[in-house]
Amino acid sequence: MFLRNAWYAATWSHELKERPIGRTMLNDKIVLFRNTSGQIAALEDCCCHRAAPLSKGEIAGEYLICGYHGLKYDVTGQCVEVPVQANIPRGAKVRSYPVHEKWNVVWVWMGDPAKIDMSFIPDMPWLDDPNWTATPGYIHLKCNYQFLVDNLLDLTHITYIHKNTLSGDPREAAILPKTERLPDGVRVGRWMIDFKPPPLFAKAGNFEGKVDRWQFSTWKPPSIVYLDVGCAKAGTGAPGGDRSQGISIWSSHLITPETESSSHYMFCYARDFQIDDQEMSKLLYEGSKATFLEDVDMLEAVQSNRTEGSLEGLIDIGTDAAHLQARRILNNMISAEQSYPSGHGNQVRRDRATSAPSEV
Repeated sequence: MFLRNAWYAATWSHELKERPIGRTMLNDKIVLFRNTSGQIAALEDCCCHRAAPLSKGEIAGEYLICGYHGLKYDVTGQCVEVPVQANIPRGAKVRSYPVHEKWNVVWVWMGDPAKIDMSFIPDMPWLDDPNWTATPGYIHLKCNYQFLVDNLLDLTHITYIHKNTLSGDPREAAILPKTERLPDGVRVGRWMIDFKPPPLFAKAGNFEGKVDRWQFSTWKPPSIVYLDVGCAKAGTGAPGGDRSQGISIWSSHLITPETESSSHYMFCYARDFQIDDQEMSKLLYEGSKATFLEDVDMLEAVQSNRTEGSLEGLIDIGTDAAHLQARRILNNMISAEQSYPSGHGNQVRRDRATSAPSEV
């Protein structure tokens, strides 16, 4: 099941150019396009005439033209022209989804337009702040989205899955993360003091000795996870807030369910050091994608052993606290969405679903 009344990341803004983009989101087939005025639309990817995918059409000025018979649509989904006749048939339109562009991301509201809640788009200013350089990418994942959220809230898997990229010291496996329940999500994190730096960060930060390393992962419903990660030279004050002798990275993960067994995975490393260095951007983009593909390989193998994203029948261990909290919150939100009368707003559901002590 999916939470419908929520914003989901559809694509990076820079990818929406001269051609429409087709996306299946929460089992809905959607076409995205930007017209010459800069307006963005998210429409049902199915022409009202003969069901052709509109994503196979083309953008002409302000409109999207079906590639089958030439019907022309505006950003609201209304058919404004039928080439072979003067009149437009009654009901000639397709569903339009609310769309919003923020943080260099195109977001689509997948539920009731009357219940739009802008606070569902989390604050991620590093994605478009000129003082940070972002290196965005995309992976199509043949796995339920909740398994990926689980993975990103599980810091201890790094020692085993990412031993060639993100794990620098075998002692990391014994550092238990601390989990916190937030008013609108879950946060898990840990410090590793006087540790060997991981290979990717050692190269990016030119570290030759030991470092103090931090990892803090935050989940915002339904499926956004961002990590505050980095290293600083050991003993230079990073745990107290002075990161000047190190490197900081915001590792962002925008996950949108495609189906119950596949997901759109938008990822990005953003940094505030060497922001104009193209070689550094290449290093971090290629390094981050290689790292995340290690996750993909394992998660798709996990998916092959499970139906949808269920954990039923599996055992839990102590380091599962963060993603179990996230699953519980999301399940409560989905249940509330399905049971509340249509007149209730999203904020009521969110408050009730996430209210809890601040730490677990």
